[in-house]
Amino acid sequence: MRDVAREAGVSKATVSYVVSGSPLISEKTAAKVRTAMEKLGYSVNHTARALSTARTNAIGVVTSFNEDGCFDLSAGTYLYGISAAARRHGYDTMLLTGADGVETIRSVALSRRVDGIVVLDVRNDDPRIEAVRESGIPAVLLGSPADSQGVDVVDSNFEQAAVSLVGRLRDGGHRSILFIGWPESVYRRNLNYAVRFRASLLEACEAMDVRVDAVYARDVTLGASEVIQRALGDHPDATAMIIHNDAAVVGAPQAFERMGVRVPEDLSVATIVPVQLGEGMQIPFDSVGIDVEAVSFRTVDRLVERIAEPGLPAVVELLEQPLNVKGSVRMLHGD
Repeated sequence: MRDVAREAGVSKATVSYVVSGSPLISEKTAAKVRTAMEKLGYSVNHTARALSTARTNAIGVVTSFNEDGCFDLSAGTYLYGISAAARRHGYDTMLLTGADGVETIRSVALSRRVDGIVVLDVRNDDPRIEAVRESGIPAVLLGSPADSQGVDVVDSNFEQAAVSLVGRLRDGGHRSILFIGWPESVYRRNLNYAVRFRASLLEACEAMDVRVDAVYARDVTLGASEVIQRALGDHPDATAMIIHNDAAVVGAPQAFERMGVRVPEDLSVATIVPVQLGEGMQIPFDSVGIDVEAVSFRTVDRLVERIAEPGLPAVVELLEQPLNVKGSVRMLHGD
């Protein structure tokens, strides 16, 4: 560290701050230190750091096996975002999986393998929350359950997203819409993002006097787009469709082309989809874009704050996401 400080023309303390990812150091100075580190072949001895600071400089990501094999296109994006955010703060990440997330949390807390955890796949009635409270391990839920029990929460505002999409169609004169959802097993598992969005969508439709028919995918892979053909066959009078199912969104353009359905001339379509997925796959529909990277980074930022100051009051942060208009909703007024 002294050699790096001498090479970069800074103090040893400054090098230490850069290594630990402290925001107190300017990017210009940090870049100078990193250049010196690379030139001298310096790497951090994480074991020594852990011994000297009584920290592991690692965070755990607690996820669960999907018993039904549900295919989640955005899961990898969340994991990458969390890892990138942790690295920015000087933390490594450890993926923690197990059939029983409760025991996973208790075990990692007792062994002190990580300084804190991010909990994914949050259910509305998630038993892992009680395990977090009992163990006392710093934690943030990436997902908003019915009762967070005083544990920090960061997630997208799925309630606002549902109201925004229904309002978009209602303002266009649509009074009969289709809701394309995840497989029913996702709702039986009580996964928070699915049940929250669906509940808010149904409430918004009732409040805005819009008829909605829900149709659920049978498949859990990219073949989920079959639900679109089935939905339109069962409900030919619908003028619009809202899709909340990543796999169905990706397959929708091909499904409409096979059926000879023109968007928006024959059917208006609006979706909720991760920004990174929507842009990468060039999804052509009006969408509420979930910025997975922003949610992941804010989750880790909050966890680092919680690790540094365990006594902070708990927060529930639901990030509002913008509606991106791409011309897939037809205005029916005057038709």
